Amino acid sequence: MISKGAMVLLCSMVFIASLGYGAGLPLMRLYLVRYLGAAAPASSVSWHVGMLSGVYLISLFIFAPLWGRLSDKYGRRLILMSGFATFLIGSAIAALAPNVGFVYGARFIAGAGAAAIVPTAQAYIADRSTTSDRSRRFVLLGSASFLGFLVGPAFGNWLAGPIMAMVVGKMGDMLNWPPLAVALVGLPLSLFIPRCLRNNQIAASKEAVGPNASRQRFVNASMLLALVASFAVGTFEVGFNLFGSQTLYLATGTMAAMFIVCSVAMLGAQSILLFSAVRRRVDERWLAGAFAVAALALALASWVPGPGALGLMIAVVGTTAGLVGPVLSYELLERQSASPGAMLGQQAAAGNLGQALGSMSAGSLFAIAPTAPFWAAGVILGLGAAVSLAWWGPARRHELTAQSLPTE
Repeated sequence: MISKGAMVLLCSMVFIASLGYGAGLPLMRLYLVRYLGAAAPASSVSWHVGMLSGVYLISLFIFAPLWGRLSDKYGRRLILMSGFATFLIGSAIAALAPNVGFVYGARFIAGAGAAAIVPTAQAYIADRSTTSDRSRRFVLLGSASFLGFLVGPAFGNWLAGPIMAMVVGKMGDMLNWPPLAVALVGLPLSLFIPRCLRNNQIAASKEAVGPNASRQRFVNASMLLALVASFAVGTFEVGFNLFGSQTLYLATGTMAAMFIVCSVAMLGAQSILLFSAVRRRVDERWLAGAFAVAALALALASWVPGPGALGLMIAVVGTTAGLVGPVLSYELLERQSASPGAMLGQQAAAGNLGQALGSMSAGSLFAIAPTAPFWAAGVILGLGAAVSLAWWGPARRHELTAQSLPTE
């Protein structure tokens, strides 16, 4: 069983990590102009926007599987404490960084710590929940993440400028305030981890069982879908940031509002999955449809005339992103109880790698053509629809059939 205090703490940690990531998104370009100088070419700024997002996500990709295996071996509480502390340290360094090189290093450290938070929190829930409770609690955890991403852009924009009665773009050192505030808010929260979470030894007592062929095919297909969906999300995040600021010339506050629209759509999509009747109907056709609709929305980016149409497109993409990840998590754990930390860490790593590659490619693609990142994301999502129908669905059915056969 999981106490209410433990769930509140887990959701709060996920919220803080997501808040830290989202707070800097609408300020990223201004942040880099401050370090690189006003004379820096736009192509250089866009490249660094993609790379700074990418280095954080690459760090997540590297460390998520490691944290997952360690949590299976040493317990969830220790890994959550270590990862959250590392994330807070990286955030503080980012706030105090004297140059771009230090910013890259700080982002890598923060990403290394953040890599432990979501998969280990999910594994803690999986260890102590029934199937129905686990699905509901996963949705709550995902909602906390999207809520942090929703609040983050508005929080960063508000803290860095208007709260100090300064014009955004002329706020100097206050661009550093959002990551520092995240570190300071998270510090007291870390003190509650040993008090609210039990030192989970459930996973450590189980013997790992190697996956059979049908299971491995399903896992591989799920990992590829996680990578594809996250590549599109990463491309979209950076591409939208640059497109809105440098092509549509949207104000920083409007950009923050657009990120809020994305988060609200993700949160709404997650809420639908609270209903077991909805979860039971999810199959490869549903996943393929979600990928296809998002691909179409991104393809229409070339004809976006203003912020209203852009907000609608963002809502469509956000809804898809909010649904795919949790569905893959449910399916991966539905028929495997051993070593959930390692499995969730692998899924997180696949998603983080895809998002990192998407973020880094978007900065370079934008320099070629402003709509190129959206076309790239649309093509990748189209690939996701094909993979859902041709590989993920058959692998899922094959695994279900293999597990229903009687054993000798």
